[in-house]
Amino acid sequence: MKRRVFVEQCAFWAAAAGIGPGAPATAKTGVRRLSSDRSFTIYRAGLNPAYTVAPGEIVLVECQHGMPGLVTRDGKFTKPKEGDRINPGTGPIFVEGIEAGDALAIDLLDIQTGNWGYSGGRIFDLVGGYAIIDKSLKLPLRPMLGQIGIIPAAGEMDTRTPADTGGNMDCNEVRAGSTLVFTAQVKGGMVGMGDAHALQGDGEIGGQGIECDAEALVRFRRLPGKLSDRPVILRPEFVATLGAHKDLNEAAWQATDDMARLLAATTGRTEKDARMLVNLLGNLKINQIVDPAKGARMEMPAWVFGIKA
Repeated sequence: MKRRVFVEQCAFWAAAAGIGPGAPATAKTGVRRLSSDRSFTIYRAGLNPAYTVAPGEIVLVECQHGMPGLVTRDGKFTKPKEGDRINPGTGPIFVEGIEAGDALAIDLLDIQTGNWGYSGGRIFDLVGGYAIIDKSLKLPLRPMLGQIGIIPAAGEMDTRTPADTGGNMDCNEVRAGSTLVFTAQVKGGMVGMGDAHALQGDGEIGGQGIECDAEALVRFRRLPGKLSDRPVILRPEFVATLGAHKDLNEAAWQATDDMARLLAATTGRTEKDARMLVNLLGNLKINQIVDPAKGARMEMPAWVFGIKA
């Protein structure tokens, strides 16, 4: 019985993470481009879709930096005022075949930055995979999306903060090679993404990464079953559950509890045993501490779930 559960678990996680034979190539040739001209700043129930994609379709999504028009390449910084479009997300993107309650997987196949970015009131050139800090220092880029989320079933959420449905999570593992899994709240999932960063440390303690424009090559899929009420990140090396709350401690416990439940549900272990494993193998990390809702994640080695890199 345990062997059968393990085999089923391996097959499920391999499919969920897009690992193994038959995974589509990530070439950009011929893919459809979703322009950032269609964007929104409030995740609100009832929004109309800006784009529609087929399940399994690969598209190139243009993602803006957090202050479009207010920070420019020539070093002009304009203070935001009421009504400015801050942290816009490209979309909403309607995924055909997705119903409320479905597990919606978003594969981040590639993220390419623009040629400049900014942080801390400074402009940086992004050249050859590096951010040029000064004549003696350049930092290797690790592009990510600060904002990615889905429309809630009711109410609304500003694109500048995270929630159970994602949003401005500012998690630096939302990068190429990761799969984000959400439980859709509405038909089509209605996805938004933006706030690209060329580089950001855990915690985002300065309130910004190196903010930049970027293009994200993504694929949308439906998974069988459900992983969690909150976002999950799948990578070949680890699985992460994410929490968000105005109290960082609460966000951390959300992520921890979700991981224990996920581990128990997908491996057949008791929740008590799962919590023991999370205690022994898990790594609790801070996504960001600067938004109205703070973010944390719990990472567990992928091999615990049967995922083999």
